[in-house]
Amino acid sequence: MKSYFKPLLKWFLVYPFVIVLCTELTFRVMGYGVFYNTDYNVKAEPNHAYIGHETFGIRLNPGNYKITLNDKVIFTTAHNLGGVRKTLGAKSLGKPSVVFLGCSFTYGYGVNDNNTFASYIQGMFPDENVLNLGVIGYGTIQSYLQLKKRLATEKPKLAVLNFSSLHFMRNTLSPRYRSNLKIGYKRSSDKVETLMTKARFPYMDHCDAKIKFQPWETMYSNWPLRDWLASVNGMQIIYDQYSYQSDEVKVTACIINKMDSICKENNVRFIVSCLDSNEETKRLKKILSPSIYWHDINFDFSSKELTHLPFDSHPNKKGHKLIADKLYPIINKLLVDLKADKVDNKYLD
Repeated sequence: MKSYFKPLLKWFLVYPFVIVLCTELTFRVMGYGVFYNTDYNVKAEPNHAYIGHETFGIRLNPGNYKITLNDKVIFTTAHNLGGVRKTLGAKSLGKPSVVFLGCSFTYGYGVNDNNTFASYIQGMFPDENVLNLGVIGYGTIQSYLQLKKRLATEKPKLAVLNFSSLHFMRNTLSPRYRSNLKIGYKRSSDKVETLMTKARFPYMDHCDAKIKFQPWETMYSNWPLRDWLASVNGMQIIYDQYSYQSDEVKVTACIINKMDSICKENNVRFIVSCLDSNEETKRLKKILSPSIYWHDINFDFSSKELTHLPFDSHPNKKGHKLIADKLYPIINKLLVDLKADKVDNKYLD
């Protein structure tokens, strides 16, 4: 029996250990480390300011909230019964004439209701009624669904899509975004899993594809030992890269062109306000319909003066005022031209 024991020991213990060790060292030499998530802490008083939604993924829960980000950034907000954030000075009974669509930057994550750029714009145009439809975590795909639903019953003068380069991966639900959303959001609060039970997130694989919906439960999961072994983390990263084939820019262009088309059908002027600029946004601008109004904001999200850094990268109230000041000329021009019936189909930038 002893003569068989050593070979068995090598095959079942020593050799597997050597293979795992060599694989681990190889991936570390290649630059991979173990999976690490930068946790983001969110506390709301009362609880449940943001909850899951079966069409949009996330929605604003009606109520008045005090929210704390990473134990440092504190702001207050009011969500109305329709799941829309309050815009200071907006006429609660009037139909909106200027509608803002976007993500947490539009929503105003980190600033009070009176310090969002939507509220600043409302103050600049007191005769208009500004509606802020921004919601945390949204991509262009949610904005398209929001716009389509709104235009069925309302006809604003202007619809402004506040675009961020973050929206590219959200529109296709890339593995990177799935990981950020499922792993990161789940770890931001111990209430997330319960609040997101019924959530389904919209996305498009390809330009001509129908909108699909991904349930929260099956959004993403780490492979076993990914937190401990660089080799497992590296293999999952490689797998994610090669299993993901979507052209994020092209898909996003298709969505924005759809938004422009439904606005034209309803005689609503559509604007793309690009918050940040990179090679992807430049490519996007080139392949969009030439009739779409495009306005570059060129906001500096690395600025400690304009954001909540180092605690949070969202714009602070000074940043929101800067965005409002940059939006003012294009909104003012279109509103004046609309009144004079002089709007043409050319870029304003």
